[in-house]
Amino acid sequence: MLVLNHKSGADPPMAAILVRRRVFFMTKIELFRFRPFGWLISSVGAFPVTRGRPDRKAIRQSLDILNNGQVLMIFPEGHRSDSGDLQQARRGAAFLAQKSGCQVLPIGISGQYGFRKTIRYAMGEPFRIPPDMPREAAQTLIMERIAAQIPASER
Repeated sequence: MLVLNHKSGADPPMAAILVRRRVFFMTKIELFRFRPFGWLISSVGAFPVTRGRPDRKAIRQSLDILNNGQVLMIFPEGHRSDSGDLQQARRGAAFLAQKSGCQVLPIGISGQYGFRKTIRYAMGEPFRIPPDMPREAAQTLIMERIAAQIPASER
């Protein structure tokens, strides 16, 4: 599982380029309402998630992806950060990592997208989250590992 901070809508495709395998990722269901765009993002590995409540279908699909040895990209914060500051992780990434036992690869995104701007992706070391670790501690661990990949001035 890839875990990343979320700065821009360009994060999923840009980060997926770093991995030499097919990457799947959850995307808010609202983006699937315009059918041509929904088809496009589905074709590159996106699947819908209903935010604000546990989405059992998205959870099952995520676990199937991980249990089949495929790559799931997840943004633990649950949404883009308007300020660019790191936020607390929501429960999903920790739950999936603990339930599947998969390796977690933290990626920190820093810099800015745009003309004459530089964006950086830094990969950390893979780790696993023990199944008996308290969920809040697991959420904190994920964000600490992502933060370690980002320059202190941008956290």
